[in-house]
Amino acid sequence: MLALLLLLRLGTPEALPRGEIVPNVACAADAEESYAAYLPSGYDPAKPSPILYLLDARRRGAAAAERFREAAEKYGWILASSNNSESDGPFAPNIRAMRAMWEDTHRRFSIDPRRVYAAGFSGGARAACLLAQTAAKSQIAGVIGCGAGFPDNSPPARDLPFVYFATVGNRDFNYREMRRLDATLASLGATHRLAVFDGPHDWPPSAFATRAVEWMELEAMRRGARPRDAKLVSEWLERGLGEAAALAAAGGKGAALERYREIGADFDGMADVSAVRTALDRLEKDPEARLALEGQARLEQHEDVTLDETLRKLQADLASEDPIPPQRVAQDLRLPALRRSAESASTEAERLSARRILAALFVQTSFYLPREYLRHRDGRRAGLCEALAAEVAPERAGLVLYNFACLQAQAGDKKGALTTLRTAVEKGFKNLAVIETDPDLEALRGEEGYRRIVEELKGAPSPPS
Repeated sequence: MLALLLLLRLGTPEALPRGEIVPNVACAADAEESYAAYLPSGYDPAKPSPILYLLDARRRGAAAAERFREAAEKYGWILASSNNSESDGPFAPNIRAMRAMWEDTHRRFSIDPRRVYAAGFSGGARAACLLAQTAAKSQIAGVIGCGAGFPDNSPPARDLPFVYFATVGNRDFNYREMRRLDATLASLGATHRLAVFDGPHDWPPSAFATRAVEWMELEAMRRGARPRDAKLVSEWLERGLGEAAALAAAGGKGAALERYREIGADFDGMADVSAVRTALDRLEKDPEARLALEGQARLEQHEDVTLDETLRKLQADLASEDPIPPQRVAQDLRLPALRRSAESASTEAERLSARRILAALFVQTSFYLPREYLRHRDGRRAGLCEALAAEVAPERAGLVLYNFACLQAQAGDKKGALTTLRTAVEKGFKNLAVIETDPDLEALRGEEGYRRIVEELKGAPSPPS
């Protein structure tokens, strides 16, 4: 009766097109909330479908949905991707966004209650985990966590009520967090998987998003939430075996051993895994494979120690009451040596490790630390952080300045933000679409200085793509 009254009050929702992302669907019960929606071409209201709720870190609903569109079309999933979710702040906006999407999609679409999933990127991933942890039992069947793990104050525990698939880029500053989380979930006996792609801190590429969806499909078959499809399972198994064999053939025996272990866990009880066991038995006895994994563990431990020491030095320099030139701090942090390692270390693993340390320094000095200093009206230290970020990544000087302008605008320093924004444009940040739509710059849009910057950019030749 309650559902009927709600429908009568809200009216019948308009039909949405199939096979395309609709970028802005307003939530009927909360006019300030909207989401990008995707209905697969074969969507049939008479047949309940799986749904994936997406929480982006920067309110980019359509962009997040695009990563999962191919998988959603192939496996018949509905996508609902919030235009209001955000990272690096309170969870309340994400909880509100999820609640609004939940109510609206359950009013509009035919949803399989056994196959409801949540995914998020960065802080959105932490919010997705928290929502799944606090939801009624079995309300959310699985979480796809991208570029970040669980909230610090709500770590995973035994008897995790959902399955968990994680993705992370091999240059992501949160890479080590996700590797540690993978080990923690294994120790807890949780059903989980971690997939590492080639890239920075971001949503996974479409191929990895599809892999996450397929893993959820496999787990749905395992628990009887969808019919078993022996042909499909065999196809996934053969592809995984091919990937592992290719790693071994390319000399990556340690990586191949890890991949075979994953395949064995994923398909045990779902298919004949005798070929996996044979390969595992061979690689487990291979000294080269064992040495490779031991070397990887040592390198990752060294990465943790180096990053901790570097961040301690940074905090010590920032705490100094005497102004320290950014070039001196860069030397204290051994930035030149780190940049050399990132470009020319003897192994790819060492190069990636150095790039992750630099990425962690960049995000701290370009965003987290200056944001905190500006909150406390400490412009000197905030400015030092901004200069350090440019030392960490000189090629991104325009982006560093643009981000700093956004932080100044959010902190209420309109004059400083306009000065920094103009310098950012002069240093090469000329993305007019971002400048005109970024909500972080909303406080500047009525200012004459902002209008002049925009007018000048509109009159300038388009930058090369």
